[in-house]
Amino acid sequence: MNPTQQVDTTFNKRAVSMLVKRVFLSLSLIAISPISFSASCCGGGASSGVILPKFNDAMWDISISSEAYDGYWTQQGQLKADPAGSKLIQRRLSFSYAHRIAEQWQMNVSMPLVDNQNQYSGDSSSVQGMGDTQAGLWFEAFERVTCVYKINGWESLKPSLYFGTTLTLPTGISSYSDRIDNSFDITGRGFYRWDANMIIEKTVYPFSLGWQGSYGVAIKRPVNQEYGQAVTPYNKQLGDRATSVFTGAYTWFLPDLAMLTATLSYASIKEDQTKYDGENDSSSGFDKKTSGLAFSYNSSLRDWIIKLSYNQAEEGHNYPKTQTLTMGVSHVYSH
Repeated sequence: MNPTQQVDTTFNKRAVSMLVKRVFLSLSLIAISPISFSASCCGGGASSGVILPKFNDAMWDISISSEAYDGYWTQQGQLKADPAGSKLIQRRLSFSYAHRIAEQWQMNVSMPLVDNQNQYSGDSSSVQGMGDTQAGLWFEAFERVTCVYKINGWESLKPSLYFGTTLTLPTGISSYSDRIDNSFDITGRGFYRWDANMIIEKTVYPFSLGWQGSYGVAIKRPVNQEYGQAVTPYNKQLGDRATSVFTGAYTWFLPDLAMLTATLSYASIKEDQTKYDGENDSSSGFDKKTSGLAFSYNSSLRDWIIKLSYNQAEEGHNYPKTQTLTMGVSHVYSH
């Protein structure tokens, strides 16, 4: 029995089920890092991330998302329904900012506010709080814009290549926070995590293809309380996480030279088992696969980006089935 299960013995089966599900609800805050659907180096793309387009100096981004939960996949990959009358929704208001610090270097930060609205097995909950913060540093491994209108030799096939690192800060409410009653209160995971990121993108108008990947390692931490109750001290470390996102996009050029881009995406996320004092917890770990469709409008001056996206979890293990609708706006600054 791991230390978490020692605390869970004070709960009934329904509460334990809610705990497991709600812990995973908070994953959506950091499951896809700000690299996902990032802005194209040419200023197009689905553009719901905070990666600066090439030669721009700064960008702010505000997005609103609503994530609904409709059942969950067991560890064996079977889809199970929630109890009748359940309604689990997490809304997020995210503020992001990116700034160029050198010709090929940029940094960014993203801070979400979270609203949990839940009904589960007759219980209702409404909780608001800050989510986990992410800060990133990126290097652009290309000196010129790589978007082209026509292929003229091998040089015109050169893609845009980004390398980055992201630090997740546990600024949200986790099960280890003070004054937390149950898993409905969770808005973060309570761990620092380092991610190594990479983006490959190529645009030959009107088509774009891209791949975005990350590998993250959580920092081990000591735990001496859960849900406001003291527990026998132990060390806990979340499993390593690997993310891969494939994207394909088509861009329409409007009469005023504005751009409208549609992007299809397919994402895969896998997190290894959690360790308690170095021992694996066989009931932890997860994976899921998600498909998405996004639209973005880029103004003729390439300074305003308006976007709308929809993502749905298609299959998984030990993870809830979700549908997420996101709307947002970005503004880009140049010299």
